[in-house]
Amino acid sequence: MDGEMRGTIVLDASCLIDLHKGNLLHFVTELPYRLIVPFPIRHSEVLYLTDREWQILDHGGLKTFDLSPEQVEDALNIKKAYPKLSANDCLCLALTRCHETAILLTGDKLLRQVAASEGFSVHGVLWVIDELKSVGACANATLISVLELWLNDQAVFLPAREIEVRLRRLQHP
Repeated sequence: MDGEMRGTIVLDASCLIDLHKGNLLHFVTELPYRLIVPFPIRHSEVLYLTDREWQILDHGGLKTFDLSPEQVEDALNIKKAYPKLSANDCLCLALTRCHETAILLTGDKLLRQVAASEGFSVHGVLWVIDELKSVGACANATLISVLELWLNDQAVFLPAREIEVRLRRLQHP
């Protein structure tokens, strides 16, 4: 990855799951961002990443953060204020709060709303597709196949209209 870093991306579990399904994890490390994930998410039972996949992410620059006691306290306060957020969502927001220029990458609607209300940049995996395209990190054919996979996967909850817009853009540049 050449060039200047554009900021820090805090990854939540839902985005890691979708990126994993699309086989995009190794491409994400090519983006000009610092990638971080809270320690509990890395060890979450909902993630089915192999040791080899974690090694690829680690080698690509992903950093796993063990939150400080103050950050854990912040996450607990977030949970009190927003009881419908999961514990991992609260940890992601607490981690986002302590990194300047942080972007929260999440598919969780409530977490997106809370983070945006606090002034943070919040994006999902479709933004990652846009970023991968803009930096030329992978071929259009790869991005098209990922978007088609997500469109047809009942367990991926992305807006079909937004996927279709990107598909048209990639198929007819």
